[in-house]
Amino acid sequence: CGAEQLLCLIIDEAYSHRQHQSNSCQFVSLVPSDHNLARERKKPSINMAQQLTMDMKKQVENAPPSAGGERKVTRLGDWVAPSQPRVSEGYAKLGDEGEGTEVLSMIKDACVARFPVLSWLPKYRWKQDFFYDFVGGATIALICLVQTLAHAAIATTDVIQGPYCAFVPPFVYAMLGTSPHASISSGAIAAILIADQLQYFHDIQERTQLACFLGLISGLWLVVMGLCKAAYLVRFLSQSLISGFVTGGSVLILEGQLKNLLGLTEMRHGVGFLDTASALYDALPTTNYVGLALGLTMMGVLQLMMWIKKWTAAELAKKGPHPGWMKPVKIISEMKELVLVALSITFAYFTMRPDGTPILPLVGDIPAGLPPFQPAYDLPASREMLETHFRLEEFIMGGFLVALTSFLTTYATSKKQALHHGYQIDASQEMFALGMAGTCGSFFGSFPPSGSLSRTSLASEVGVKTQMSGLMKIVVVGTSLQFFTPVLYYLPKATLAAIILRSTWSLVDFKTARELWEAWKPSRLGGMKRDCLVWWISFLLTIFLGVLYGIGSAVLFSLLMIVRDAAMPRMVVLGHLESLGNIWRDVEVWSEGRTFPGILVAEFRGPLSFASADWFCQELERLRLTSTNQVEIVVLSFGSVHDLDKTAIEMLRELFGEWRKRGVSCIVAEAKSRVRLLLEQYFAKPDKKNKAPLLDQPAFMITIDDAVQLAKRTLARRGREISYYTSRDDTFDVRAGPSRGSQGWRGSNTNLAAIARKEIKEDAAAGSPQPDNSRAMSQV
Repeated sequence: CGAEQLLCLIIDEAYSHRQHQSNSCQFVSLVPSDHNLARERKKPSINMAQQLTMDMKKQVENAPPSAGGERKVTRLGDWVAPSQPRVSEGYAKLGDEGEGTEVLSMIKDACVARFPVLSWLPKYRWKQDFFYDFVGGATIALICLVQTLAHAAIATTDVIQGPYCAFVPPFVYAMLGTSPHASISSGAIAAILIADQLQYFHDIQERTQLACFLGLISGLWLVVMGLCKAAYLVRFLSQSLISGFVTGGSVLILEGQLKNLLGLTEMRHGVGFLDTASALYDALPTTNYVGLALGLTMMGVLQLMMWIKKWTAAELAKKGPHPGWMKPVKIISEMKELVLVALSITFAYFTMRPDGTPILPLVGDIPAGLPPFQPAYDLPASREMLETHFRLEEFIMGGFLVALTSFLTTYATSKKQALHHGYQIDASQEMFALGMAGTCGSFFGSFPPSGSLSRTSLASEVGVKTQMSGLMKIVVVGTSLQFFTPVLYYLPKATLAAIILRSTWSLVDFKTARELWEAWKPSRLGGMKRDCLVWWISFLLTIFLGVLYGIGSAVLFSLLMIVRDAAMPRMVVLGHLESLGNIWRDVEVWSEGRTFPGILVAEFRGPLSFASADWFCQELERLRLTSTNQVEIVVLSFGSVHDLDKTAIEMLRELFGEWRKRGVSCIVAEAKSRVRLLLEQYFAKPDKKNKAPLLDQPAFMITIDDAVQLAKRTLARRGREISYYTSRDDTFDVRAGPSRGSQGWRGSNTNLAAIARKEIKEDAAAGSPQPDNSRAMSQV
């Protein structure tokens, strides 16, 4: 039996060697069980190797073609049928043909990744998906027509530039984007930034042309960042920063749209919050009260339709059955802007004076037809800026800010739908797609495009399936621009102002400011002072200095706080809390935490590198020198330290060396991975001069409890009076034996109390004084 087992092992090794060379078979276990060997001994004698070879050959020959990779159980062992061609079938020759195929496959994958339309269009299910994509795309396109008119008014450009933004950019994004639900055209937040960059130019045609140029600049920024996979840059825009800037920008929008709501046709152009407020005050006598009444009425209708939308959504979310009219009513309430435009156009048309003049300010003539092709850099206003360099640097930086903000808005809305529907989107490809949409759109009269949360959510609700819905927008928007722009002549400006004012009011986020103000307390107590400061810096500077300075200052402040955290992490003293399960917590917060005379337990809560090394040394010495009792042993918790660099190691070597001269020892606890390996390498071994290690501890994979017990044992050897506490009993005597709570430390398999008893006995035999624990026990 032993000879047969040995023979099986030899055959196993031989087949394993063959498998490594040819991958023809994969053996799992060829050593037979005792039961199988007993059955084999009852049969006529046969060569074990021959039997094994015959069985394996028969199994391979009889295996069906689809059996590749399946586990086969034979009488002698388990094996896995080959999932690759056998040696007899031959290998593909390595040469130009194989390398060429591999290169072509890599090129194909790269093209599909960069142009996702090559992936979904050949597999498009026309019968199942086209109807939903067409209806959904047409519905969203109609909403885009009205919303883009309002966003163009926010951006202070010609209103026709809004629909232009819903023509080419959605088509380009449909070719390059990875989200089937993203609705790309204009956006309120992007319009705020555009208006901020254009406030220094008084002529509306000049502002319209420069908005195209800004679209080119921001699009190129996004293309470059997308190719460089720099989508992580949006992480520097915190939630507090975005909330403050959006709130400040919303206040600017509300102030700017009062001109259209009041019908102030003779109002001068203001620059900045205070100048615009002064211009509004001066033009108040020329208020058009008909336009004001219409605007307020439209705001009321808009609010009513928003309530209907909320109510129908809540009813449809309940268990059915539901009335047949409820879902159409919800869809109509989603298209509330289109309903308002239809009502106001009808009102303006039937209230015209006999001489054909309107009784309230209207949008007026809008050029009919599709947008003409003209490079954005070749427009008169763009050429003048390039030649004179007037505000060119601010424009370039403003384009970068518009790019980041528009991408953040688009990606956040798309990511939400991707999580809801269970598909993935590529952040870098989304950045590239949005950049190409803005770049191409700038050649057709568009300003920087952006996503929209409301339209993206609506795309999911109306059943959009693929990016084909973006192609459908071109048909609807192009038809509207070609044939229906004369109807927009009768659109009152007060209606646009009502739509903007009501939608912008939802962007005002003073709730976040209130929550942050209520949390105004130190961070160690759960406060958020920093976020509160970021919000108010972003809000106030956006209002009084502009969006660029508001966001830039808030980002700079946030980065400085991050650098401060890296350079000055907190160093805290830990105390023991037996009532909470023997845990260690900051004594500044948990004043009932117990400390031990002669032992300082400190935790460094941050990275230990060249930036924080000096701060670490300074804070640790401050805690040691200001302790109420003389510190003889310092227990350092490195659980929050994830790395050490050369500067930190040299600082620790110098610090530990000075402590040794003063009779202060150090024990490091909870060091993990790389930090533990570096400590063992540099501080747990004798140096070149054979001096004793700076950290004399038997193990480094120890907890704070273990380190404190080790410190107490060290103090006991020095003759100090100390109570040897364990995790459950703090009164046990080292001479009486270990208590039930004594658990040793991880990595040593040795009980610390036993070590203490042994070393005290050795010291007693050598004539050293022994500690008296009666005082410690009486204190307990």
